[in-house]
Amino acid sequence: MSNLKTTFSTSALATGLLLAVSTFTSQVALAEDELVISKVAPRSNTQIAIVPFAGAKGVSDVAENYLTNIGQLAGSDSLPETPASSGEVHLELWQARQVPYLVVGNSRSNRGDVEINFEVIDVKTGQILGGGVQKEKTKNNPQALRLTSAKVADKIMELITGIKGDFSGKIAYVVEQGTGKNRKSSLVVSDVDGYNPQIIRSVQGSIKALNPSANGRQFTFVEQQYNGYPVVYVADVLGGSASLVTPYKANNLGGAISPDGTQLLFSSDKDGNPDIYLASSNGGNPRRLTNSPAPDMYPSWSPDGKSFVFTSDRHGNNRGQVFRYNIATGQTQQLTSGGLNSMARISNDGKKMSYLAGTNSGVARDFTTGAVQSINNAGMSEAPSISPNGQHYIYSTRNAITISTKGNTVSINPSQNGVPKGTIYGPIWLNPNR
Repeated sequence: MSNLKTTFSTSALATGLLLAVSTFTSQVALAEDELVISKVAPRSNTQIAIVPFAGAKGVSDVAENYLTNIGQLAGSDSLPETPASSGEVHLELWQARQVPYLVVGNSRSNRGDVEINFEVIDVKTGQILGGGVQKEKTKNNPQALRLTSAKVADKIMELITGIKGDFSGKIAYVVEQGTGKNRKSSLVVSDVDGYNPQIIRSVQGSIKALNPSANGRQFTFVEQQYNGYPVVYVADVLGGSASLVTPYKANNLGGAISPDGTQLLFSSDKDGNPDIYLASSNGGNPRRLTNSPAPDMYPSWSPDGKSFVFTSDRHGNNRGQVFRYNIATGQTQQLTSGGLNSMARISNDGKKMSYLAGTNSGVARDFTTGAVQSINNAGMSEAPSISPNGQHYIYSTRNAITISTKGNTVSINPSQNGVPKGTIYGPIWLNPNR
């Protein structure tokens, strides 16, 4: 089996275990030191009133769109006044509107850069959250201002909810076109809302099994060029580079970079049977960890780096299950049962695990309660990915990317931002800025 090429598809996993509602629209352009965007997010049941920032209206507009589209319902319509700082706020006007939180801000030039100052106010008490003015300094260009807008949204969310925002992160996904020898796959990295897409790798063949690292910067993927073996690459979400880490003429089915970025897990049948190996982050000095007659595939680290989950058909009947491997003891624990369960990943906070149940249903399990929640069922044979802060699920609906947050969903159409049309696979969310 070790020298038999596997067609890289989830149908192989299923049979042999070998292997919207709204749209983010916040395009940014620099015009006279200001961001210009188009907004279409709904404005109702406002929880956060955002006054357009003096001198930096585009920044507050982008932040508002991010917050609204993940369910915080920020708004800037029908404001009773437009203060630029807390000292200009007439609190009774806002209390009469019963809006829980108010955000005010302004900008100033600082040696060619732009400094954004903003305050988040508890309307009921008048308290300024975070102890005072929040500051973000940035270069005066569209891309830098756009990232700063996301960081402003991150901070507003953190001050109000206590949870760090993930808007300043990146998403990675695959767009596939054609079939057979004409199949072409492009690996894309973009802002969380789909803007600023960059194709970092294109191949004649397939790219699948994207797996984010808890370090927020690196991820792995499996590439199978036409008539070649599936191999594992490690990519950097900021640098846009990808390095081959399993140069073996074998079936290499899934990889994972450790939370500290120094180690790599991967599955390979290079020694005869698909097992899990531990190596340095560049794939060097691999050491086999599992040695089961059944195939062991798709490893993924726990956030503490002490264990990992993987898929194995150890009980036969082509009904793979998710197992956890303790690196210190070498002991294995079965986490799922019943029908086919595979391709698991644990959230960065360690509280949830997403995986594929059957061949089409993406689910998430709460480790505290044991409850299993259905997340997606788009026939993509993929598990949903969990955002770095554990608050959002991201998955493909074939022609679009969906972000789901506590019942609120956002649909992102990459082709609207210049990405070639095709079937979308495996979106993941990373955040090196956390």
